[in-house]
Amino acid sequence: MDNFETFFKNNYQKAMYVALSIVKDNEVSRDIVADSFEHILNNYASLEGQNIDSYLFKIVKNKCCDHFRRQEIHGKYAANTLASAERLTEDEWMEHNELVELVREAVHELPDRTQYVLQQCYVNRMKYREVAAELDISETAIKKHIMRALKFLRARFNS
Repeated sequence: MDNFETFFKNNYQKAMYVALSIVKDNEVSRDIVADSFEHILNNYASLEGQNIDSYLFKIVKNKCCDHFRRQEIHGKYAANTLASAERLTEDEWMEHNELVELVREAVHELPDRTQYVLQQCYVNRMKYREVAAELDISETAIKKHIMRALKFLRARFNS
């Protein structure tokens, strides 16, 4: 573990420079670098003897590309949502709002922890890993909460 600490101290600034030069955002760069080091820490034992420095920078670059892909998808989704909203008639808009309210009411029938997990993952766009750490439970438990919630909602609205 001492080796990892040394590796971290020797490479953090360089990794931040690479991420920042690509994404041009301090906060996003910090997240990318943290995720990259976490990946290496989780796999550190299996990486011994390899050039971990170059592996780190490859991970950072790949995570930067992933960030841009997600941004592109979010942008397309936002544009489609806006375009759809502009085409709605007043009656369709009211029907949409009623449906949203029905979904909210159904979500409130879920157990408190499942509601919280659903909100963190879908509304606040937190990663399963982040919610799991916050609640001190496994990512698998988070996935089970999400699956139960979605199963409940599908059953409620498919009938």
